Amino acid sequence: MSTVIAMSKRIIPAIATRGRIIAMLLVGVVGIAVGMFIRRAEADFEPEELLLQFLSQFGFVIFVPLVSLVISTAALGTLIEDKTLVYFWLRPIGRWKIALAALLAGLFVLLPLVLVPMLGLSLVAGSSSTTGALVGALVGVVAYTSVFTMLGLFTQRALAWGLGYILVWEGIIASFSETTGRLSIRNYSTGAMQHLVDLDVQLVENPASMATILIVVASIAAVCFAVTTVRLNTMTVE
Repeated sequence: MSTVIAMSKRIIPAIATRGRIIAMLLVGVVGIAVGMFIRRAEADFEPEELLLQFLSQFGFVIFVPLVSLVISTAALGTLIEDKTLVYFWLRPIGRWKIALAALLAGLFVLLPLVLVPMLGLSLVAGSSSTTGALVGALVGVVAYTSVFTMLGLFTQRALAWGLGYILVWEGIIASFSETTGRLSIRNYSTGAMQHLVDLDVQLVENPASMATILIVVASIAAVCFAVTTVRLNTMTVE
């Protein structure tokens, strides 16, 4: 694990640039500001349910996947662009260690970058949503990080492809039916939040059980990790 940690430390500065961190934090600040506006505007009309809906839509449709996309695709994608991946790739180590290092580096940057704004937004929405929002965000971060780290290894246009996935599949197609929703990461992150919110509000139709959510997220992470490892074993790095 010392080799994995050492590589993660080399990857983190490449993805946690000042521009990326500030831009992603600003997205979170905008969400908190809108939530505060909703609370004040609806002060006389019990805004908790409306705020929970906003928290769910903004947090799990926009914020969590967008931040995960920007950071995770850079974990290996940036190393390919600046031609430094070759220094990891030529070392006599298992390729799975490179994949694991990239995944851990992404999670190290993403967890505070996502959870802190989601905490702020949940406090605006009401303390009853805090645990659910954080658990849902954690579910989303793990799944999206796995998918987008893998994607960054396959194409230099990972941001464009990932954004298309977020907007088209997660944002539109997944809402068409329960079946397509089951194939959406958003469905599981939102479902996790719904299980842990005290208020009787439906954020997603027929959410999967918490056990199923954990199994699905673990499966996504395992499959993406395996594919990333295979890709590192078979690709040519210059």
